[in-house]
Amino acid sequence: MFQILRKEGWKINPNDKIVNGVLKGLWKNHWECPCQNDSYDKKCPCSDYRENDICHCTLYVKND
Repeated sequence: MFQILRKEGWKINPNDKIVNGVLKGLWKNHWECPCQNDSYDKKCPCSDYRENDICHCTLYVKND
């Protein structure tokens, strides 16, 4: 099961193509981030997003 982490100042990407592509990659990788990142914990949402406010795959984007 994939859990969405809601953080202040962030939202899920409004582009459905990106979201669907990332979700397919997550499913194929057993919920590990499909992008090339250096997080120590790649389970989505990865440690870079949780701790450093960086989303490599753009599943999460900053609010305008």
